[in-house]
Amino acid sequence: MSEPTVDIRPVTENDAADLLTLLEDLKKESTTFTADPALAHLSVEEEAAQLRVMISSPQNHLMVADYGGQLIGVASIIAKNETVGEIGVAILKSYWNEGLGSALMEEMLYWAKTASSLTNIVLTVQLENTYAKRLYRNLGFKVTHSDSVVNAVGDEVPAQEMTLTVHHGHQA
Repeated sequence: MSEPTVDIRPVTENDAADLLTLLEDLKKESTTFTADPALAHLSVEEEAAQLRVMISSPQNHLMVADYGGQLIGVASIIAKNETVGEIGVAILKSYWNEGLGSALMEEMLYWAKTASSLTNIVLTVQLENTYAKRLYRNLGFKVTHSDSVVNAVGDEVPAQEMTLTVHHGHQA
């Protein structure tokens, strides 16, 4: 029998329970990952309802990295307004350095270019997250603002906001 492969795919309603578990695991593993605190109180049914809304939205998108039926990574673009979307990506620590963050980011940016009307994608990266900063620069993101953020354990840490201008069309 062959080894499972990682499938980068759009989220479905059926992922609700596994996605809630993944988000909890990600919060435990890294101080650079933060999620809406309200997610901790959602039932699987409530999460499925939120996923239905997101899936039907032309300005929001959510993808997962699925390894043999286990969700090991997630990426999202959430519209801040009609033209700007905020992107986020997180991978379980045991799967770091395998190119999954890059793969998720590339798929999300492809969606932004080909299926959305967003003109800018923004993100905030903590300066200690050197791998992520390099990835974002390599994908064309530019630093637009330096500031600080409160990390997952409540410490104020230096961070940068980065922006990518979306060039629409079907080019990769």
